[in-house]
Amino acid sequence: MPKITIKNPLFFLVYLTSFLYSFHYSLPLYIESSFITQFLPTEKMVGLIFATAAVFTSLFTFLLPRILRRWGNYRATLTAMGLEVGTLVALATFTNPILIIPLFIFHQTLASIIFLNLDHFVESFSEDSATGGIRGTFMTVLNVATAIAPSIAGLMLTDHDFWKVYLAGAVFMALAFFVIAKNFKNYQGPHYAVTPFRKTLAIVRKIHDLHSIIFMHFLLSFFYAWMVIYTPLYMNKYMGIPINEILGIITPIALLPFIFFEVILGKIADTRLGEKEILTAGFIVMALSTAVLSLVTSGSVLLWAGLLFMTRTGASAVEVMTESYFYKQIGSEDTHLITFMRMIRSTAYIIGPLIGSLVLSFIDYRFLFLVLGIIMLTAIPYSLTIKDTR
Repeated sequence: MPKITIKNPLFFLVYLTSFLYSFHYSLPLYIESSFITQFLPTEKMVGLIFATAAVFTSLFTFLLPRILRRWGNYRATLTAMGLEVGTLVALATFTNPILIIPLFIFHQTLASIIFLNLDHFVESFSEDSATGGIRGTFMTVLNVATAIAPSIAGLMLTDHDFWKVYLAGAVFMALAFFVIAKNFKNYQGPHYAVTPFRKTLAIVRKIHDLHSIIFMHFLLSFFYAWMVIYTPLYMNKYMGIPINEILGIITPIALLPFIFFEVILGKIADTRLGEKEILTAGFIVMALSTAVLSLVTSGSVLLWAGLLFMTRTGASAVEVMTESYFYKQIGSEDTHLITFMRMIRSTAYIIGPLIGSLVLSFIDYRFLFLVLGIIMLTAIPYSLTIKDTR
């Protein structure tokens, strides 16, 4: 399929849909661990719930090329979005743990699959010469919603009435469904290849730059898994910071780097530096600022906002560079490689919570951040040895 230029209106409608998707996803993002903990016998089990959801996500990610080949991205996206709307309404309605826990897992899985659908739309519209800028814009659109939505969720909550947040998420998902249904009926996607997993793994292992960037993507996803699950719980339960202040002040400030830096860094990678230097600096900032969190004993809202801002400054650099570098190595027809990349993300969301639960069995909660910082430093040998695209 020929590349579609960014002047095509569908390109901007993908951005609009991505914004609505991200808003729906981010409204409950930082309250989900608190929400599901209500239905569990102990908070240590929360990691297992997220890991279980990631297992199902990995399974559907593996099957996605076959689904896209048979039904196309248009129908697959609408199906996932419709199911997600129904699931969110159910989460806002029911209170029985027997229903809530599987619905929660299903919601986590659907949200990840819809992101993959949107990801395929963006890749089919991208040109290699502008991948950094396009990916930077795409991630910024997602992150603008991610920064705004938690504040709205904080205003909606009064006494842990999480149902309001999930119902609002259903509304935004329904709007995204409408945009796709109305405008993408005639969308013709690329040929979705179904390549055996063993062959895909052999390709990834053979190409140093490819497996290096995928490993760095794994580490970034591992970082997100720990920070999203454990940081809100830690700030609320151990630092005594109210959820409203976590959502309304700390989280929006912490997420500003994703809005301010990703488009700029993507364009710099396209035209000046390449990805190696930015990736290395990003991981160093992530590692050091995350490790410092273990030393904090104050419940100061501004202190936590500032430190989390630094962790996300590093993460924003790593995020846009891993996206840009990976998609410069492949084309939209390389569905098997895109699937492998996203399966690695799901794997991180399986391994991360499981390791987090294990680590909490041996050390104090606050030292999770020190351990996470050390883990992030393992990226440096890989970031320094990839070949820049400039």
